[in-house]
Amino acid sequence: MPSTASEPLTWGILATGRIADEVIPGLKRSALNRVKAVASRQQERAERFARQYELATAYGSYEALLEDSDVDCVYVCLPNGLHARWVTECLKAGKHVLCEKPLTPTAEEASNLFEAAANERRVLAEAFMYRHHPKTRRLGELVSSGALGQIRTIRSSFNFPVEDPATDIRYDPLLAGGSLLDVGSYCVSIANYLEGEPPSEVSGTARYAASGVDEQFYGTMVFPSGTVATFDCSMNAPLSVRVSVLGSLGEAVVEMPWYAHLSPATIEVGYIDGRRQRIDVPGENAYYLETEDFAAVCRGNKAPEVPAEETLRNLRTLQRLAASADRRRDHT
Repeated sequence: MPSTASEPLTWGILATGRIADEVIPGLKRSALNRVKAVASRQQERAERFARQYELATAYGSYEALLEDSDVDCVYVCLPNGLHARWVTECLKAGKHVLCEKPLTPTAEEASNLFEAAANERRVLAEAFMYRHHPKTRRLGELVSSGALGQIRTIRSSFNFPVEDPATDIRYDPLLAGGSLLDVGSYCVSIANYLEGEPPSEVSGTARYAASGVDEQFYGTMVFPSGTVATFDCSMNAPLSVRVSVLGSLGEAVVEMPWYAHLSPATIEVGYIDGRRQRIDVPGENAYYLETEDFAAVCRGNKAPEVPAEETLRNLRTLQRLAASADRRRDHT
């Protein structure tokens, strides 16, 4: 840890995943953070990445990064199936950890990691960047304030095209690939966030790729409040993202919910009496806000935006949905 509270936290990047491209620019312009190092299993790849982002150090192994005593925080952007092992190693090395979603494929693994973090007195958080943006918070306020009335339906989608399924890790079942864990996790997250409790019933339907992972997923969640949440996600369709929340008094629509800092920076609300309202919700880059928030948590200045109990609730829901789809497949 820095010797004084005014010194920035030093970060290392564990792996050269594409998502790191989104995170590093925010770290580099932060007063609370500085990014120093990157690790890859190939020295040449790490050096190439370090040159691209003007990082001081490139490590040819993950272990070497964790041995760097100057590194306070590690951003883990490995494939899903490797999260549990390397988050554990980071915590053992005394590092705070921000890990890409989903934190792990199962809630049991995640619970063990949070317990390990507590034992090591280190911060562990799941990286759901959209949760840090004012657009998401404002949608939550519309729901919690009763402005939309009793919530009837939450609809969400996150579809995108994988460039080459033959080489993309998201098509590898051994690395916990599939559309549900990759992009469907956002849809489950927003419903659980807005409802604040787990669904009482779930139903999932999937279309599977030749590799065995779910290439398309369709889910329904029924919450104790009576709200029904439906979603669709896929890795083989044009980019299609949206969230709508339909209540007894009105409907709120967010056209760019996940990359919340991208246009349109608005929430469109239509009310039962015919009134329409456009709520402007500008905000910083969501990845920047995520790492700024993480630094504040590490300093002890606030609670995590995405607490452990929310991460565990989401993972349990994802497991239930996957099990439902698997049962349906077994009976066809």
